[in-house]
Amino acid sequence: MAEGFVNFFIQRLDSLLVQEAESFSGFEDEVLRIMGILREIGSFSAESGSAEEIDAVHNWVHELKGIINELDDSVDEFIIQMDAHNGSDQKVWIDSFRSELQKAGSRLAETVHRMRELNNSIKGEKGEDENFHGMDEGETSASSALKLQYTNLPYHLQICLTYCCIFPENYWINKGRLIRLFIAEGLIQGKAGEVIEDIAQENINELINLGMLQVVDHPGNGIKLVIPSHYREVCLHKIKEEKLITACPSSDSSFPLTVRCVSIHSDMKQVETVLNNVRTRSLFLFGKKGSSEENWDWLNLYGSKYLRVLDLEDSKIKHLPDEVGDLMHLRYLGLKKTHINELPERLGNLRALQTLDIRWCGNLTAVPKGVLNLLRLRHLKMFKSIGIGGMDVPKGIGRIKSLLTLTGIYAGDGIARELGSLIQLRRLGVMDVAEDDVSELFVSVTKMQELLCLSLQAKHAFHQGTLTLLETFVPPPLLRKLQLEGVLERIPNWLGLMERLTYLRLGYSHLSENPTSVLQLLPNLKILTLWQAFEAKHIGKEFCRAGGFPKLEDLTIASHVLEEWTELEEGAIPSLKFLRLHNCLRLRTLPEGLQFITTLKQLTLLPLLDDHEERLRPDGGEENYKIKHIPQVKFITMSAVHQIAMRSRGSEE
Repeated sequence: MAEGFVNFFIQRLDSLLVQEAESFSGFEDEVLRIMGILREIGSFSAESGSAEEIDAVHNWVHELKGIINELDDSVDEFIIQMDAHNGSDQKVWIDSFRSELQKAGSRLAETVHRMRELNNSIKGEKGEDENFHGMDEGETSASSALKLQYTNLPYHLQICLTYCCIFPENYWINKGRLIRLFIAEGLIQGKAGEVIEDIAQENINELINLGMLQVVDHPGNGIKLVIPSHYREVCLHKIKEEKLITACPSSDSSFPLTVRCVSIHSDMKQVETVLNNVRTRSLFLFGKKGSSEENWDWLNLYGSKYLRVLDLEDSKIKHLPDEVGDLMHLRYLGLKKTHINELPERLGNLRALQTLDIRWCGNLTAVPKGVLNLLRLRHLKMFKSIGIGGMDVPKGIGRIKSLLTLTGIYAGDGIARELGSLIQLRRLGVMDVAEDDVSELFVSVTKMQELLCLSLQAKHAFHQGTLTLLETFVPPPLLRKLQLEGVLERIPNWLGLMERLTYLRLGYSHLSENPTSVLQLLPNLKILTLWQAFEAKHIGKEFCRAGGFPKLEDLTIASHVLEEWTELEEGAIPSLKFLRLHNCLRLRTLPEGLQFITTLKQLTLLPLLDDHEERLRPDGGEENYKIKHIPQVKFITMSAVHQIAMRSRGSEE
């Protein structure tokens, strides 16, 4: 009933005492008193009684929400004003805020008194969890069980699951994006000695293990999640009850003026109404309707000073207003795959910003110097749309000590040396790696003892550009994901010693010898992509011996030269679930022994030679015995590819 938004606000106050310690200095007693009152309120669980008593409870909840929303606005406004003023002007705001805290505390104390009276007046107390064992009118036993399962979740998992409903139904949610959003929204409670992103990931993994979030099986990088429809219905009911989040699936959807998180799924013109009338903290745009380019210059942020999350991913917005620099509370700015060509210099005013995602963002090629002021920035994700290459960042990037993720960066002009100051990095992606920068770059990477993921891409990697790897390099000890793009002279010895490695992609390596003689010995490798990685026309049992690749679950091979894969030893790749053969335009046969890999769930052949399709047919195909045990076989024949290409050319003409 009231516990959701109450606990959410308690968590926010607790975080503010740490994150805004300077502004809140001297207010600790008032804030802790309010938190104590809120905890008592959050334990109130009266759910039944006479119709009159139930109405009284609902009125009490409505009043409580009003007090908390007003206090939330006061807190945000105080932080803005403390940043904008100094000296005697600050004292005026300090005195005013102290008075507001005291008034809010008194009002909340009055609600506690009323709460106790209501609790005492409600007759016929229920036993533990009884309010969820009984079914509402029209409710089935199955939906009642789901409701009970949701209610029995710890609060921190309830709110994380409910938050997933900001995404449209059946939307594939990127796990990394969800982690960053959870943190920006303040949904994750930090723990001493732990990285908050790890705690968020633990929450998501718990929901996956419970079946309340599902992992989507798909090719490509990143884990994608969906919320099952039956759990989504339970969450939507909770959203309607607490009015913390509003999803607008259609142009005629309405939203309460007190809503804090707005997700628009259809008509983008609703944005103007939201920003002008609602003091929203989070705004998501998922729709396409009404998003033609000429309509995308009116995004007005003047009335949005309390925004914490602004996610415009995939929208057609062309211009980010200068007023974005006034969003003092903004923690997450998602501009991935927008049409924005330039970032305002005032971006550097966003002192609370944690995530800046500018991957495939218009014609953007450089980050403004103002980014150096973003001292709380944790994730800077970049990738140029025009030309495959790294994004230019200003000198001084090494002073942003909070950075955990830095991807799509150009490391020339001395930046490779600066990266050595970012020893806390966990994910690093460098593009346009030139031989002149390699030594300094590897020295810097060696200093990053917390690094989990590393991606290195040579200049002109897709056009025979060489990626130079030093044999003297010592990989960071925790590294578990590695991506190397560009021609390799050979596999470095250190790669075969990376026992923690779980993900490896070798792209356009064009190795003269098969690298799997080394790679199959990696004990924890789960995902391997060999994309134009070696030049062999024929491979046989040497690709993997019995017991090789013991934990590999996902194997992708792309090769323009591979003609035959003749044999796999029985016992090779014993854990394989997904086998993908892409762009193997000359491959005429699948390996003998494939039938022994009983763990396979899916085989993908894109494209497949027409005569090879004949041999794989279930009605007498001579190679069908190799694949008949695989539940899902996906393919497109070469002739079908040609037909699709012809139709595409015809539609363009």
